[in-house]
Amino acid sequence: MTFAGFDLSDELAALANLVRDFTAREIVPAEAALGPEHRSIPQPVLGDLRTKARQVGLWCMDAPEEYGGGGLGAFDSVVVWEQACKHRFCFPIAGGGVFGHTPPVVLYAGTPEQIDTWVRPAIAEARTGFSAVAEPSGGTDPKRAIRTTAERVADGWLLNGTKMWITHADHAEYGVVYARTASGISAFVLDTSTPGITITPIPMMRDAWPFEVRFDDCLLPEDALIGEEGHGLTLAGAWLSKGRLSYAARAVGVAEEAMRLAADWAAERETFGAPLATRQAIQFVFADARVAVDAARLLTWRAAWLADRGRPEARRAAAMAKLSATETGFGVVDQMIQVLGAMGLARELPLESWFRDLRAARLIEGSSEILRDIVARDELRGAR
Repeated sequence: MTFAGFDLSDELAALANLVRDFTAREIVPAEAALGPEHRSIPQPVLGDLRTKARQVGLWCMDAPEEYGGGGLGAFDSVVVWEQACKHRFCFPIAGGGVFGHTPPVVLYAGTPEQIDTWVRPAIAEARTGFSAVAEPSGGTDPKRAIRTTAERVADGWLLNGTKMWITHADHAEYGVVYARTASGISAFVLDTSTPGITITPIPMMRDAWPFEVRFDDCLLPEDALIGEEGHGLTLAGAWLSKGRLSYAARAVGVAEEAMRLAADWAAERETFGAPLATRQAIQFVFADARVAVDAARLLTWRAAWLADRGRPEARRAAAMAKLSATETGFGVVDQMIQVLGAMGLARELPLESWFRDLRAARLIEGSSEILRDIVARDELRGAR
């Protein structure tokens, strides 16, 4: 494999710096002004921040340019995502929605009419969507676990079933749902105002609660089908790799920011007459964290580099990146809380929120165990 290195172009470096500075200047103070009861950036604060983001060209940066997005590829995206998550509510989406909600990537495989109906308005009008795969029966093995059905009827498709752990469902205006049809698992796009949809919150440890979404005889039009019938999981493959790279980049960015906050504290905090940073036990914590974070970043950048080139090993590389970054991010944030002591647990700082988010991140978009299985299967392909 040939490889020229990760020299960032001047344009990409400038964009990453712009996102970093915008996040520090606009998002962090806005979050700091919120009370501890908030679990996300509320309206109208979010609307004001979105207006500012649009004004400087930071809008749906990873959506295709022809649909109104920024047109960033996988590599450019992970570089930018890392900088966009250095704030409290950066999960489940970097920027907390300030930079827009990119439509589910499976919609890019839709018809021109679907693109005009769902994709372009989602970007132009800041509409939020969701993707629904997981069910009460499981999410890791959707080919077998999906029980939701879409039955072809005279007027289109009749959707029945229950989805679990669906992010953004409470305020989404549309969604992509995977259901079992006569030909296999198929993908459908729907308006959330469709009769027969019931959305129920699932309280959990992270601030951004997911939702149960139930479909009771939801009638969808014939053109709700995305791509070919029975090809839903094939379409979902691209979404999973992108989601894993996103989580990896955010975990790296959060770990980096946690280290910065803890280092500033350790330089100022005195114990027994000397700064905390002079203690070898503390120094070794930061040394180990730096090695782990830089390794996770390089795995993430490599996976994104492969994805941009359409390399077949990109799927495994994305699994490796997400596994390494989320496990590292969780461990590093835990260590930095230990450095900060009780201050690390206070809501005045974002580390306690990141700790809870990264615990969830080790399960979302592929648990650490299934990611290890993906890597192991490729490594031992000839041995089985």
